[in-house]
Amino acid sequence: MSTSTNDKNAQRAIDYMSGARYKGEYKNGKRHGFGKLTLSNGSFYEGRFVENEKHGFGIYKWSNGAIYEGEFAHDQPHGKGKLTSRSGDIYDGVWANGKRHGQGTTTWKDGNAYEGLYDQNEKHGFGKHTWKDKGSTYAGTWEHNTPHGRGRYQYGNDDVYEGAFKQGKRHGQGKLTYANGDIYEGEYAEDLKHGTGRFSWANGDSYYGQFSNGLPEGTGEYIWASKDAPETSTSPVEERISKSEKKHTRKISSRHSGESRHSSQSDSLLKNIPSSSFYSETF
Repeated sequence: MSTSTNDKNAQRAIDYMSGARYKGEYKNGKRHGFGKLTLSNGSFYEGRFVENEKHGFGIYKWSNGAIYEGEFAHDQPHGKGKLTSRSGDIYDGVWANGKRHGQGTTTWKDGNAYEGLYDQNEKHGFGKHTWKDKGSTYAGTWEHNTPHGRGRYQYGNDDVYEGAFKQGKRHGQGKLTYANGDIYEGEYAEDLKHGTGRFSWANGDSYYGQFSNGLPEGTGEYIWASKDAPETSTSPVEERISKSEKKHTRKISSRHSGESRHSSQSDSLLKNIPSSSFYSETF
């Protein structure tokens, strides 16, 4: 290691054996105050240091073009900060110990976006995810990157489901309003109508009774809205509901393409950003 000055508590330029270079304030033999640390691979940090650690506001730019601007504590993003990946994905929000944690907004380069709460890099708590490529949105509670709890999902074909979710599937009490005006309100299990529910058609006809695996099964009552209803009590309930379901996009996009359900390692935002880059460098 070589230095350009021996003055204590002064500006110094230091070249390390690893090829890294520091230029900035020094105190008691440590990087302390404002300075710029450039690594041998071209990555650099410019901002506040406290006893050799990145601490306070700073900018970290990786050699691949990714950049973080915001608060640091003990060498890691902590507080408010903005991370832009080399592909153009952006997270702007709160960090804790190097992870997205708290309120934040992630915008992917394809136009998809999430705004809400994070917990240890995962969508967790209330948030809204918009899939621009699918034309769908989900606003509600999340658990481990998946819709879980109460929420509202609008599908790309304008069908809307409001109700309970469990691990990314409709499960519990809910209401599905089809784009053509048909409505189902009742119980769901594993994404299918299952239990007691009412299916109302846009023309006023309705069926109230038991459902199993998405279709009427067991005891139920069919009510005709028209005075010209057939005399027979038999009605094509199953056939009519099946037709509505065929037009409905059932699958819920519980996560952004390229983003792992349970791990941030496959998250396109954090991809190719070594976590070790946020830690103290060894020279």
